[in-house]
Formats: sequence, C-alpha cells, structure tokens
Amino acid sequence: MIILLAADELFQLFAERVAANPQLYYNDYQLRKVMVRRSSAWYKGRPVDFLYQPMFFTSADLECFEHLTSSLTRILLQVIDRYRQDPVFRTYFAFPPLMEELIMAEPGYEAKFPIARFDLFYQGKDEFKFCELNADGTSSMNEVRVLHDVFKGSAIAKDLQKEGYSFFDYELFDTWAKTLISYYHEFKSKHHGEHTSYIPKIAIVDFEGEGITSEFFVFQECFRRQGYTTIICDPRELRYRSGSLYCGRQKIDLVYRRATTARLVAEASDIKDFLQAYLDQAVCVVGGFVSQIIHNKKIFAILHDQQKTSFLSKRDRKFIEKHIPYTFCLRGNTQEQLERILENKDKLVLKPFDLFAGRGVYLGCDYSFDEWEKLIYQVLGKDYLVQELCSLLQRKMLTIEDKKIYFENYKYMLGLFMYNQKFSGIYTRVGRKNMIAAVQESFTLPNFIVR
Repeated sequence: MIILLAADELFQLFAERVAANPQLYYNDYQLRKVMVRRSSAWYKGRPVDFLYQPMFFTSADLECFEHLTSSLTRILLQVIDRYRQDPVFRTYFAFPPLMEELIMAEPGYEAKFPIARFDLFYQGKDEFKFCELNADGTSSMNEVRVLHDVFKGSAIAKDLQKEGYSFFDYELFDTWAKTLISYYHEFKSKHHGEHTSYIPKIAIVDFEGEGITSEFFVFQECFRRQGYTTIICDPRELRYRSGSLYCGRQKIDLVYRRATTARLVAEASDIKDFLQAYLDQAVCVVGGFVSQIIHNKKIFAILHDQQKTSFLSKRDRKFIEKHIPYTFCLRGNTQEQLERILENKDKLVLKPFDLFAGRGVYLGCDYSFDEWEKLIYQVLGKDYLVQELCSLLQRKMLTIEDKKIYFENYKYMLGLFMYNQKFSGIYTRVGRKNMIAAVQESFTLPNFIVR
C-alpha cells in the first residue's frame, strides 16, 4: 500500500484507541446511528449505512486530488470540444437524435460540466485508476455533510484531537449555491445582455421517486436561506408559455437539474415544454446536457481508441493508459475477441453505457464460466462495455455488528466532487464484496482531512 505516512499513523492510532476501550466506541457508535437515523441522510427509505471508521486524508492527498482531477478535466474538455465541432467524431458516441440536439444546444455559460463526481480507486500519488464519471444528476453530497457533522463530535474525534490533530471537510451546500447562482448571472449576461441584481426563482428538477428527495430538501433550505425562492418539481409539471417556464403559477428562472439526461430523453413526449425552454434559452439550466458526453461510460472506450482521439497529446495518452481502465464496446466483436472475453472473465467487468448505482454491472470473478458465457450472449449487441477489472484496494476497518466489535478488510472507493470543473470535496464508500454499490454492499465513511 502507498498510503501517505501521516494517514497510516492515524489509522494505527485509531485502531489502538478502539482496542483500549471497545465498549466506549461501541456505545458511541450506537449514538451516531441514532443521530444519522434522525438526520436527512436517507436513501431509498432508510438511513444510509455507515461504519464507525473515519477515512483519513492529508494535505498531500488533497494536492494529488487537485492534480489528477485537473489532468483528467484537461482531457475531457478536449473531447467535448471535438464532439461539438466534428460531426464524424459525434458518430462515435451514437447518441439518439434528441440527445445529440440537447448536447449541441448552448447552455448559456462556459462550464461544460458544472457539477460532477469522479469515482476512482486511490492508493496514493500516481497510484490511482478512475472507475467512472458521474456528471449527470451528481449526488451524495448530503451523506458527506451529515456524516461529517455526526462524527466531528464523536468519542474518537475527541480522542484524536487530544493527540494534537484537527480535522475538517469540504463544505458542499453553500459552496454549490454560490456556484449555481454564478452560472445564472453568466447566462443572463452572455445571452441576454443583462447585468442584473434580480433574484432568480429556482427549481430543483427530477422525476418523482427517482432522486434522493431528502437531499433535495437540504438544497432547497440552503437556497432559501440565501434568499432564493426554491421549489422542487417534476419536469412533467413544467409549462412553457409566453417565453418563460412555469411550475404551476411559479415562474422559474433557474433550474438545478438532477434528472438524468437518459430519463429526460426517454420521457421526452411528456416534458416537451421543459426541453423547448432549454433549447430556446428561455431558462438557465444547470447542468446543461453537454455533460452527457463524459457521463456516458462509453467515454472510456473512446479515450482508449487512439484513432478516434488522435488530437490528444502524448502526455494525455500516457495519463489515459495508466489511469483509465482499458475499455471497449461489446458490439461488433469478432469470434476471437469473444473467446478472449470468455477466457479472461476474472479480469473483466461488464457495464451498461448509462445506468447508475451499480445496476446492470457484472464482475466476471463473481460468476462461473457457464454463467459468464450466458451473460455475455445476453448483452451482446446491446449498450454494454467490457472493462478491465481494477484491483480493489483494501484496508482493515472497524466493524460493529451483532454486539461485536472487530477489524476486517474492506475494499474502498473514493468519489471526488467537482464544482465548476474544480476539485471540491470527497465521498468515500467501502464494502466487503467485489463491487461497492447499493445493489450489493456499500457503507459511507466520514472523511477526516488532517491538520
């Protein structure tokens, strides 16, 4: 493992503290569970699962995160520019016509992906691989906020502070509110020639039952606290009339879009007003649909195709080869390629182009040869990718269950939040299975950035 020394020392100190007084920390964990249960950190009708185990990061880690996200952003912006300029390049993505039209429409501000979360396996400086990019309906900021607030007063935090350590985490709500409003003013200035002090009316938009509603309420309260009238609405409720977008009688100036592009396109016949208002630039929508270019998992396959991305530099190519798992589409493959996919099942993973939360993902190592073969032929010709399986990193972490308290190995993955295309925060998930996702097993950890 190449985790930085200061973080290693804290993991060790944490383990020693727990071993010296397990009952204290067991009781404190029960208290934290109650606090989370009473919080807004709920997903699919239940409080988020978490461990009584902080993830420790140092200032050197943060420097790494800023460097690796800026390096990938540089590459992604080149891809986005090429997509918008080159009709031939657009064909590689094979998006449906309406989706392409939305992507090509000007959002009214410069940022290509105003908000995103880059998920990766991180072992230390220059030792990391990206898993996927979430640039469409980016979520989980509230889990991070709640767990930090719950744990900053925990018994373990107090004990480590007595040793001279202090901890902080990134603020993700007021920061996003300021970023969101900045896009609105850029939109008004760029396309309407207005430098206005007008206070926009905001709508947080997603399909009912689809998103993390509890998180929407936290953002709504945050925006209201800063003086912005804010509603939460389903895109099917929006009406476009007299050049403006409305939800009921409420005129909407700014949409914080949480509905995914794929779902919006699938429901296009029921949301014509919203889509037309966007195409007419009658409303500022953050984020714009251009983010779909990098959100679709096909982006990794295109990045690895040197003929399709010959415009990238040698430095960019080196970064891709080292830090993005090799990926290709499961479509148009030769019999020889299919045989290699079957023979190397333990090193491969199947992923759909555009689903989330681990849905439709299959790891070859979890299946017998016959089961894997059946899966391959089931998804052959559909919107599926084959990807190199990254070695999941592991750490001994604290488990408290069935009145027992002990350490065991957990695999872990980081999500790096990006606001305005800049690194802005950390999300940590762990699990004991081969896939860290809600469909199998996933726990969120509080992040302790160490000073």
